[in-house]
Amino acid sequence: MISKTLVAVMGRRLIESGLSEPCQIGSREQAGPNSFHTHPHQPRGATVSEDPVIRPEDREDEQLIDYFFELYGYLILKQAVAPADVAEMNQWAHAHQHYMDETPPQRGHVDSQWIGHVETHTYSGPDGINFQNIVEAGPVFERHIDHPSWVDHVRRFVDSDRNGLSLHETLLNIRKQGGYIGIHSGGHLSIPYMTFRQPNTGAWMVGQINVITALTDIGPGDGATTIIRGSHKSALPHPKQAEANAVYRSDEAAGSAIGMRELYMDKGDVLMFTDAITHGSAQRTNEGRRRMVLYRYSPRWIRTRFHYVPSQRLLASLTDDQHAIMQPLPPRRPPEDV
Repeated sequence: MISKTLVAVMGRRLIESGLSEPCQIGSREQAGPNSFHTHPHQPRGATVSEDPVIRPEDREDEQLIDYFFELYGYLILKQAVAPADVAEMNQWAHAHQHYMDETPPQRGHVDSQWIGHVETHTYSGPDGINFQNIVEAGPVFERHIDHPSWVDHVRRFVDSDRNGLSLHETLLNIRKQGGYIGIHSGGHLSIPYMTFRQPNTGAWMVGQINVITALTDIGPGDGATTIIRGSHKSALPHPKQAEANAVYRSDEAAGSAIGMRELYMDKGDVLMFTDAITHGSAQRTNEGRRRMVLYRYSPRWIRTRFHYVPSQRLLASLTDDQHAIMQPLPPRRPPEDV
């Protein structure tokens, strides 16, 4: 049975938001080609987005959320993180962004620096600096582990009753002018964490869900995350990946690839998407810096990306539910080592 809320919400959006040609997502009016497009039958001043924007009042509607996540492979959760938490995370980022300016360009973990249990890192150089294992940076980052705005949806998509739930990676990224990340991933890849549905039954079996929290407003020129909607179901690589014989990643800025959509966000919004979707980011052309926090969730049987061992301080500070996500399989040791 289709929920009344789903019918009401979709009906409301047809009236208030409408349908038009593809456009970028955002909540701020933009001029030029990145603007929202007014539907001829909309109320004056209304704006249009074809993207799956989940408003706070719709966040508990599983049928609505499941429908759009299945269809597009991603969701935008508006106002998902409290302004006070965004401010606290920005305060941490501001206090440590000098690591980006005062040290030579880093590649991977080579010449990394440690801030307690947080390590500096980069995937490829242009993507900016990652503060890996950011969950160790204090209580505000611990609250992200099982944040109520998204954790129940993540559990459902991963099917945590059968598969458990773990954090594959946690990081805070700062990217300056000129930075980007190349186009990567896609439904064509035979990688365990890029599953989406159980092939025989159709049950949810998402191998990895990325949850990005915007710490700054991200609009045109800010280096927005880009996706190709529905590409988590594609059996073929994107032409840009095939052209470079790079089945997983192209090192060019993803925003220039055909079919890509820039996803604009206000600070405190969350972008949640399956890692199987073809994605990347546009090049940042504006001055200033883009900041975001990324938490990747996976079934418990997929190891963490860089095998950071949770500190005893962190484990002691967590709730039982958070502890089960951070350490879904407790280490087994002989009695004399306990």
